[in-house]
Amino acid sequence: MKVEVFDLKLIKEDGKPYIGGDDLKGQITLQVRESVQITRLTLRLQGEVQTAWIDKYSEIMYKSKEYVLNEYIDLTSELQRHCTESMLFHEGKHVMNFCTTIPLDVISSLERDNMGYVKYTCVAVLDIPEGGDSEFVAECDFKVVSFLNLDAPYLRESAVDEERVHLIGYCCRKPKGFIRARMEVTETGILPGETVRLNVTFENTIKKRKRKKTPKCALISLCQQLDFRAESTVQRGYMGERSVTMALKSQGACKSAPGKGPEDRQIDFDVPDGLPPTSVKANGLVTVSYFFRLDMEHFDVIVPVVIGSVKTIGSQIFH
Repeated sequence: MKVEVFDLKLIKEDGKPYIGGDDLKGQITLQVRESVQITRLTLRLQGEVQTAWIDKYSEIMYKSKEYVLNEYIDLTSELQRHCTESMLFHEGKHVMNFCTTIPLDVISSLERDNMGYVKYTCVAVLDIPEGGDSEFVAECDFKVVSFLNLDAPYLRESAVDEERVHLIGYCCRKPKGFIRARMEVTETGILPGETVRLNVTFENTIKKRKRKKTPKCALISLCQQLDFRAESTVQRGYMGERSVTMALKSQGACKSAPGKGPEDRQIDFDVPDGLPPTSVKANGLVTVSYFFRLDMEHFDVIVPVVIGSVKTIGSQIFH
């Protein structure tokens, strides 16, 4: 073979996923053993979403697939710097740099076993006319985080939820009192890796009984919900749905003792790094959402939040 090496490499110094709107930079390396004529060099950015599962009750399979990114970049002009006017490459090593921009509206990369994925691939194709039309292909996967700016005023406001439950005696059917919990997240919009302040209030008006142990801690969790949609393979046009909710991180908070008035707690919660932002497009095959959950003995307090990718803190922009 006249072409010994055809390689594609993406260059990103920090090693983090790309954000929508970022430049995608890379190198294409071509090692030629002897002179060869080249027709064309193209680059393709491809983003694919696929969802699939089998319903365990009906045994019907649901499956959908769509492309969220499909862009072609012609790099033939870059080839001309390394070859003759007749597009003849001489023997040796040739390195070609390229730079293109990832669209702002891309969705985040993710993968969930037995449910679906969002994957991105950069593909370089070299066309050679010699010996019949043939081509060399090099691929490189890359991860993307969707662009979601958290500077909108409503995302800087606090998010609050409060729940209360009244307890009735099992035998006498008389009111025993109530348990109340309130949770406030100081800002609705949150960055991965950020420390967020939670203001929690507990109130328990039930009289204390010595022979019964009262739980002393409530669990606060940051939860991620992934919603998947796919088309039935039996009934075309019918979209099935599956949801997966997981606690990404949890920590405890001391409850108020029985018979005591409201007690406030301030909790600094460290948000995990590397989270894909909240989805902003409705009815996609894959959507991502987040909420804080305060797990009480008799009820939950749920506060939805928005995970983003860009935020201005003071005079600096963080992402």
